[in-house]
Amino acid sequence: MMFFSSYIPYVQPRRVAAIGDAVYFTISRSAAIAKYDWGENRLSVIDPPPPDTEVYGGFVSLMVMEDNSLGLAGVEDSTSSLHIWSRTVKGAAKWVQCMVIDLEKAMPMANPREGHGAYVVGFAEGVGVIFVRTDAGLFTLELKSGLVKKVDEFGVYFSVLPYMSFYTPDRGRLSSLARLTDV
Repeated sequence: MMFFSSYIPYVQPRRVAAIGDAVYFTISRSAAIAKYDWGENRLSVIDPPPPDTEVYGGFVSLMVMEDNSLGLAGVEDSTSSLHIWSRTVKGAAKWVQCMVIDLEKAMPMANPREGHGAYVVGFAEGVGVIFVRTDAGLFTLELKSGLVKKVDEFGVYFSVLPYMSFYTPDRGRLSSLARLTDV
């Protein structure tokens, strides 16, 4: 008896990218990216950047770019380089390569060509930080500065969802002052 469920594509349990009324997510066993538009209640499929996301070992991270377009980051297996793509939608939609980072130079302590290689496992939205897993550990890479920081030891990381928050220390004091001035 043969079970076909192992051949059915499914949504990967990774962070999605939300832009406007649309949510983008990756599909397992496929190079495609799915888009669900809440406003139009429509599901569609987007072709990945050339050649396809399989070049990245199936580990890509979708992200919102600074210009509010869809972005994709992945480490190419054969070259150990991090590729950043942006999907422009003005006129005909197309993928544009924004950046290529040589990880052997950016992360000399990780040496991504040894062992299992390097994989993109997350993105911190709004701060331009990509999480890369290597045999040497988990690293962050700031896209603007190129700063690399080791944040954890080697482990199994499938998807990193960074938690970010902010604290406003004088918020309580200002609301108390506002009530006093209303009296």
